Amino acid sequence: YAPWCGHCKSLAPEYEKAAQHLSKAKKGSFKDVKVAKVDATENQALAGRFGVTGYPTIKIFKGGEEYKDYDGGREWKDIAAEMRMLYKSS
Repeated sequence: YAPWCGHCKSLAPEYEKAAQHLSKAKKGSFKDVKVAKVDATENQALAGRFGVTGYPTIKIFKGGEEYKDYDGGREWKDIAAEMRMLYKSS
Protein backbone atom coordinates (compact mmCIF):
# COMPACT_ATOMS: atom_id res chain seq x y z
CA TYR A 1 0.00 0.00 0.00
CA ALA A 2 0.93 3.64 -0.13
CA PRO A 3 -0.18 5.98 2.65
CA TRP A 4 -1.29 8.66 0.17
CA CYS A 5 -3.44 6.26 -1.90
CA GLY A 6 -7.18 6.85 -1.54
CA HIS A 7 -8.03 3.27 -2.56
CA CYS A 8 -5.59 1.97 0.07
CA LYS A 9 -7.20 4.15 2.73
CA SER A 10 -10.61 2.76 1.79
CA LEU A 11 -9.34 -0.82 1.86
CA ALA A 12 -7.51 -0.53 5.20
CA PRO A 13 -10.51 -1.08 7.52
CA GLU A 14 -11.75 -4.01 5.41
CA TYR A 15 -8.31 -5.60 5.41
CA GLU A 16 -8.11 -5.18 9.19
CA LYS A 17 -11.54 -6.77 9.66
CA ALA A 18 -10.48 -9.75 7.52
CA ALA A 19 -7.33 -10.17 9.62
CA GLN A 20 -9.32 -10.01 12.86
CA HIS A 21 -11.88 -12.50 11.56
CA LEU A 22 -9.21 -15.01 10.55
CA SER A 23 -7.34 -14.64 13.84
CA LYS A 24 -10.54 -15.34 15.81
CA ALA A 25 -11.63 -18.36 13.76
CA LYS A 26 -12.77 -21.45 15.66
CA LYS A 27 -10.06 -23.36 17.48
CA GLY A 28 -7.28 -21.53 15.64
CA SER A 29 -8.18 -23.26 12.39
CA PHE A 30 -6.50 -20.46 10.42
CA LYS A 31 -3.62 -19.82 12.79
CA ASP A 32 -1.13 -20.13 9.92
CA VAL A 33 -2.89 -17.46 7.84
CA LYS A 34 -1.11 -14.13 8.22
CA VAL A 35 -2.48 -10.84 6.96
CA ALA A 36 0.03 -8.01 6.75
CA LYS A 37 0.51 -4.75 4.95
CA VAL A 38 3.70 -3.22 3.67
CA ASP A 39 4.18 0.47 2.98
CA ALA A 40 5.69 0.29 -0.50
CA THR A 41 6.90 3.89 -0.26
CA GLU A 42 9.05 2.91 2.74
CA ASN A 43 10.00 -0.53 1.36
CA GLN A 44 10.63 0.18 -2.31
CA ALA A 45 13.07 -2.70 -2.79
CA LEU A 46 10.54 -5.20 -1.45
CA ALA A 47 7.76 -3.73 -3.59
CA GLY A 48 10.02 -3.92 -6.65
CA ARG A 49 11.00 -7.49 -5.87
CA PHE A 50 7.34 -8.52 -6.03
CA GLY A 51 6.40 -6.35 -8.99
CA VAL A 52 4.17 -3.89 -7.15
CA THR A 53 3.45 -1.07 -9.58
CA GLY A 54 0.00 0.10 -8.46
CA TYR A 55 -1.89 0.50 -5.25
CA PRO A 56 -3.41 -1.26 -3.49
CA THR A 57 -1.79 -4.55 -4.45
CA ILE A 58 -2.62 -7.66 -2.46
CA LYS A 59 -0.17 -10.53 -2.80
CA ILE A 60 -0.96 -14.04 -1.64
CA PHE A 61 1.80 -16.37 -0.47
CA LYS A 62 1.52 -20.10 0.17
CA GLY A 63 4.25 -22.07 1.86
CA GLY A 64 6.40 -18.95 2.01
CA GLU A 65 6.34 -18.52 -1.77
CA GLU A 66 4.51 -15.95 -3.85
CA TYR A 67 1.32 -17.63 -5.07
CA LYS A 68 -0.79 -15.01 -6.86
CA ASP A 69 -2.21 -11.53 -6.80
CA TYR A 70 -5.56 -11.22 -5.09
CA ASP A 71 -8.17 -9.90 -7.51
CA GLY A 72 -11.37 -10.50 -5.58
CA GLY A 73 -13.80 -8.20 -3.83
CA ARG A 74 -12.64 -5.41 -1.57
CA GLU A 75 -14.88 -6.11 1.41
CA TRP A 76 -13.55 -7.99 4.43
CA LYS A 77 -15.83 -10.96 3.83
CA ASP A 78 -14.47 -11.39 0.30
CA ILE A 79 -10.85 -11.25 1.46
CA ALA A 80 -11.46 -13.64 4.37
CA ALA A 81 -13.38 -16.08 2.15
CA GLU A 82 -10.51 -16.21 -0.35
CA MET A 83 -7.97 -16.83 2.42
CA ARG A 84 -10.13 -19.59 3.95
CA MET A 85 -10.58 -21.28 0.57
CA LEU A 86 -6.86 -21.17 -0.22
CA TYR A 87 -5.94 -22.41 3.25
CA LYS A 88 -8.30 -25.36 3.05
CA SER A 89 -6.98 -26.32 -0.41
CA SER A 90 -3.36 -26.51 0.76
